[in-house]
Amino acid sequence: MTGNGRVNVTIDGKELQVPAGINVIEAARYGGIEVAHYCYHPRLSVVGNCRVCLCEIEGVGQLQIACNSLVRDGMVVHTNNERVTRMREGVMEFLLINHPLDCTICDQAGECKLQDYAVEHGSGITRHEFEKARKPKNVSWGDKVVFDSERCIVCTRCIRFLDEVAGTDEVSIDMRGEKVTLIVQDDGKLTSPYQMNIIDLCPVGALTSRDFRFKSRVWFMKFTPTIDTSDARGCNVVAGTRDNRMLRMVPRYNPDVNDYWMSDHGRLHYEFANDPERLVMPVVAGKPAPYPVALQRAHTLLEGAKDSGILCVASSFMTNEELFALKGVCDALGIDDRYFLLPMGEGDDLLIHPEKAPNARGCRLAGFRDAPEHWPANEYGALLYVAPRELIELPQDMIDRCGRKIVFSLKGHDGDVCLPLTTWIEKDGTMVNASHRVQAVRQGMVFEPTLLTERVVLDRLHTLFDSEFKGPDTAAQALARIAQAHPAFAGMSWQAVGLLGRQLVAAEATA
Repeated sequence: MTGNGRVNVTIDGKELQVPAGINVIEAARYGGIEVAHYCYHPRLSVVGNCRVCLCEIEGVGQLQIACNSLVRDGMVVHTNNERVTRMREGVMEFLLINHPLDCTICDQAGECKLQDYAVEHGSGITRHEFEKARKPKNVSWGDKVVFDSERCIVCTRCIRFLDEVAGTDEVSIDMRGEKVTLIVQDDGKLTSPYQMNIIDLCPVGALTSRDFRFKSRVWFMKFTPTIDTSDARGCNVVAGTRDNRMLRMVPRYNPDVNDYWMSDHGRLHYEFANDPERLVMPVVAGKPAPYPVALQRAHTLLEGAKDSGILCVASSFMTNEELFALKGVCDALGIDDRYFLLPMGEGDDLLIHPEKAPNARGCRLAGFRDAPEHWPANEYGALLYVAPRELIELPQDMIDRCGRKIVFSLKGHDGDVCLPLTTWIEKDGTMVNASHRVQAVRQGMVFEPTLLTERVVLDRLHTLFDSEFKGPDTAAQALARIAQAHPAFAGMSWQAVGLLGRQLVAAEATA
């Protein structure tokens, strides 16, 4: 036994020091050894259904399942010797007896552990000479999940997740033997707002997404690590795109934010990025115009409105880099009335946050105030407004009380100058979630090559008011500037934020 609660184990000839009390699957990972498994998941209870993780522990006569074997000091384990390999081949042959040979039409192809393990651990032959069992296919479990019983290997990951994590206990096992299947209780439709996590958990193609079903083979897609921007939780996700269009989002592991999970709403909140009616070039006086013309007109209107006052309204969907670029424009114009809009909704105790925007804290740190319940009654010479998608709008009477209007919008606006918005998947930047954690969004697609991000547009506008100003070339450089200027971002950099994010300086994170 070593100090600090660690034990010495030997796995496949590698001597390792691992935390006491973990199982062999987790211990093997410390040595870069992947033990095959289906039913085991680190956040679910251990049931030992699949038997694929069989291993040999010296001093124990029978092979043991690695998921339910806890390490002890001096333990010697073999996960890939001749005895284990022969038994694992037998388990794989058993699991494949009734599995349909439909990989060519299965959405799981390319991400299927049954495919992978059949190649890595299967014998390549079958002794089964009878017709495969026929079970229900294309079974609707509601408007989000589709079940194919023939593909199911009864690992029960879906059952355990809905019971132990989501707390709804909606799926159970029916029948036995070759007739075994899964059923949804009550009316046969899932109700959990986290139900699509069982699609990710399914190691085969038994559970598929109605939204993503038959859209694309995964090997044709581009995958980008980013965050879900549907609420202030900022769940870490992998965005899948193809031909510069969003196709899906799936959760990405981050123990400090969302663990392995995400809500269905966040998962499906991406279609606005693909909207064919999106604005793709500036509009001046109702007519399309190039960016230089639109920015020059915006400069003229704002410059002429300085004496009569300007109202600036930001969006809590903007990145920190965009917000501080907008702050620079406000400073150059002497704008005092700076607000942001924050859509609200329902939340829960798991992952869904009531703030339905990702960066309210970034807005406050950049000097923008929460929108008042009752807006000022005075009139303004101009409005500089970044519309926060379609979820919430500045009250029309407030818009009417502003003379000239320069508006950033996703689908167009009645302003004198309307500039296109980009979505989170089209740019690099950072946002501050509800736990004051700075996290990165990363560019995963180009919706329209001519589109400029709000940061670039605002910096160019700033240059028209201050010829000596030079905006940063990249989001990483913009974040470095913020870190130098604002104490809460001290030590922050693109590299420091990385894939899992970084906490703001606690003493300064008062927003």
